[in-house]
Amino acid sequence: MSVKTLWGSRVQEYYRKMFRYYAIIGANVFYFFLIIGSVLIYFFHLFVQWLPPELAVEVILSLIVTYILTQTKVRTFVEKADIPFLLPLESRLTPYFIRSLLYSWVIDVSKLVIFLTIFISLFLDTTSLHLLFLLFIVAIAGFNIVMKWIEQWLENRIQLLLHRLNRFLLLYFMVYFLLKDDWMYVLIFMSVHVVYILYFMRKRRTLNWLWQIDEEERGRLKNLRFINFFIDVPI
Repeated sequence: MSVKTLWGSRVQEYYRKMFRYYAIIGANVFYFFLIIGSVLIYFFHLFVQWLPPELAVEVILSLIVTYILTQTKVRTFVEKADIPFLLPLESRLTPYFIRSLLYSWVIDVSKLVIFLTIFISLFLDTTSLHLLFLLFIVAIAGFNIVMKWIEQWLENRIQLLLHRLNRFLLLYFMVYFLLKDDWMYVLIFMSVHVVYILYFMRKRRTLNWLWQIDEEERGRLKNLRFINFFIDVPI
């Protein structure tokens, strides 16, 4: 198997396995999301009505969206057994990891568009989905993926904590001002994001393979634990 075809074969292998599980629980998953989604929307509606008038709905929605973004996993489909074989080929694996970042980015964009389409149509009369709004969503998801990717090079827990706090605040304010239709502030916070990323990425760095494997394991286990609600699967 060549380096060029490695990513595609890994993704196919992963989805072939997941498809077997979801083919069994497909109808159950649909009804699960339908029921849980309806219940959550109902209680969120009650919560919004309970909120004091001076507390904008955008504040709560921004917190929820930011939380969703901070749960992002960069899926690389690498495994522990890959280290002896792929480590010597690291310099040739740039296209592989670019595809992984793009894949994770598309997943993030899809989640955000679905969530915001539902909640904006139900709770925000002042905000509408249009091309510029969607472009900002795409950009915010991209920033989030890059910020997550940077975590592999942080050297200690203090750096990680500060980085995650910075990431959370930047994402929150971008989403908040996006929902408020304050495009100028969104651009300002995006500029801060760009400066931060460029500053951090100014040095050429090698991949942290242990982080890559741990990140992939967490993403895989998260999916399997969800499936385990419906059928027994090996975790």
